[in-house]
Amino acid sequence: MKTSILSIGSELNLGQIVNTNSQFIAEEIAAMGLECNFMMTARDEIDDIVHIVKMAQKVSDIILISGGLGPTSDDITREAVAKAFGLSLVKDSRLDATSTKFLKRIKNENIQKNLLKQSYIPQGSKPFVPKVGSASGFYINKNKKHIFSIPGVPKEMKSMFEADVIPLLKEILHKENKGEKTSILKRETLLTTDISESEIEDNIREIIKKTSKDNVKIGITAAPGLIKIIIVVEASSQEEADKKIKKYVENITKKVGNYIYGREKSLLTETIKPLLESRKYTLCVAESITGGLISSLITDIPGSSSFFLGGIVSYSDFSKSKILDIDKDIIESHGAVSEKTCVEMVCNVKKIFRSDYALSVTGFAGPDADEAKNVGIVYCSLKGPEGDVKVFKKKFLGNRTEIKFRVAQFVLNKLRLELSQ
Repeated sequence: MKTSILSIGSELNLGQIVNTNSQFIAEEIAAMGLECNFMMTARDEIDDIVHIVKMAQKVSDIILISGGLGPTSDDITREAVAKAFGLSLVKDSRLDATSTKFLKRIKNENIQKNLLKQSYIPQGSKPFVPKVGSASGFYINKNKKHIFSIPGVPKEMKSMFEADVIPLLKEILHKENKGEKTSILKRETLLTTDISESEIEDNIREIIKKTSKDNVKIGITAAPGLIKIIIVVEASSQEEADKKIKKYVENITKKVGNYIYGREKSLLTETIKPLLESRKYTLCVAESITGGLISSLITDIPGSSSFFLGGIVSYSDFSKSKILDIDKDIIESHGAVSEKTCVEMVCNVKKIFRSDYALSVTGFAGPDADEAKNVGIVYCSLKGPEGDVKVFKKKFLGNRTEIKFRVAQFVLNKLRLELSQ
């Protein structure tokens, strides 16, 4: 069945926020064997929403809409869907309790009226009662089209999609296929770092050539410090899909090697945690250029206190000297961004925390005019239990935020590789 995903919100069209809803929905339906044929976004203008709903009707059997279901004046998706199908809006009193659940001590008729707007749905549609938030959703089967409308706030959207949309979609698919076996789509994502998109493509060129005969698609998507290899297989059974995925993952891993650090949405630090914990190793960091980002990525992992002793953000020369106890002469003669300073940082922070492993980073994030030619030059150090110090000099591209993330990914990956030996 052909599927369209529609996103509603002027903030999306203005580029003010990233459209993560469409990505989430596309991934979820792909796991069910549905492929998104079209994605569209519309401003909070009723004519625009009506237009894309009518467009989606022409090319899709299933239409999944997110956004524009709240209580404010620009939340007009329910009106637009009703207009697109020539339906009236009707009040479903079963939705009143959730529509007004945030109305506590406020005694304001206008506010209450606005909130109760969320209790209206197109005539003949099935309501979705929200478990998170106050915005209700709905499903309607009209002109042999299946239309789902759910809120745009990500946590509200995910809650309703999982609780209401997925079960109904499965029921629809079963009926449409009359219980017959249909093709199954399965996806696997391999995460890599410290390798470029072009290098990956070159390494797996021969594998890509063989995909068409196996009904397999391989995509490579790039982001700063993170390249994803996405494998999508089509098969007649779950067993066949699993075999195909396993085959392609193994073949790609052989070609790309240690640049692959995880799968799906895993964090690099998630792969480091068990490597440290299994040997009861501890870790600390000294950060200059990254300004605490490495420590933040480490502590994003639940239970990281079992191995992470702490970090020092020695951003200024003063903090390098006073907190990390680096000799001022070293900083003055070699520079704050230098191999010598980076080594002193990693050695001294390891002494302070008495950890098994220590990391340090210092570099130029830019774009200050006096360091323009050096922007992206970074020194990273790693010191382990045996006392040996490894130093890496790299030049990273991008803006300040991108360079910081690339540096964090790079040095954490070096630690992962060190622990994997």
